[in-house]
Amino acid sequence: MFMLMVPPALHQDLPSETYLKKERDTWLNIARNSKSDVEAWHKTAEFEGQMGNWDAALQYESKAIEGHPKYAVAYASRGRANFEKKNYAACRADCSKAIELLEARGGFQKFLDLERPPEFYIEAYRRRGLAWSWESKWDEALRDFDLALKLDKDNPKLHFERAYLSEKAKRPDAAKFYLRAGLLYFDGRNRAKATESLDALKRLGAKGEAAQLQRKMEGGAAKSELPG
Repeated sequence: MFMLMVPPALHQDLPSETYLKKERDTWLNIARNSKSDVEAWHKTAEFEGQMGNWDAALQYESKAIEGHPKYAVAYASRGRANFEKKNYAACRADCSKAIELLEARGGFQKFLDLERPPEFYIEAYRRRGLAWSWESKWDEALRDFDLALKLDKDNPKLHFERAYLSEKAKRPDAAKFYLRAGLLYFDGRNRAKATESLDALKRLGAKGEAAQLQRKMEGGAAKSELPG
């Protein structure tokens, strides 16, 4: 088998990777010099995660949590690391803790009244739902996605993933969510993802929903209301 060998002298980090390493090192130095600085541990973990270093991300988020046991964003972020390591039960536990901490005062309803709930809060419900889905716990997965969608109802990715899980679970509502995803993607000028939603509708045999989305897409690109 032919393999392209790159001389060591020619192998350099991409600029983005160089940036991530630099930022990681900066925050890690801050954390080591001030071990009570939980944000520094959290930031270090985030940059490790962006580089795909999930063991390190898990380690540093745990240090942040040790320093501040009610640090909700660190639980949510550690949940992501556990998910990437296929530790689905641990992922759910971390996401649940993040949700519990955020809802301690005012509950879920409080966030429905916000114009934009914290992104990591929405992600905690999404990530927990995904963790359930990898163990084929469809009822639990769909329930978490429904809650995430209540918080972010115009998110096309959430609608698409909700549709996909419904399809996997053989539920009758998949077409509704694929249609909504496709319309939102198209309105957001993401024709490729709108087409992916259309293909999913055709695969399901959802002729009415597919026709509705196709008519929308054939009407041309979404028009701007701003002057030319």
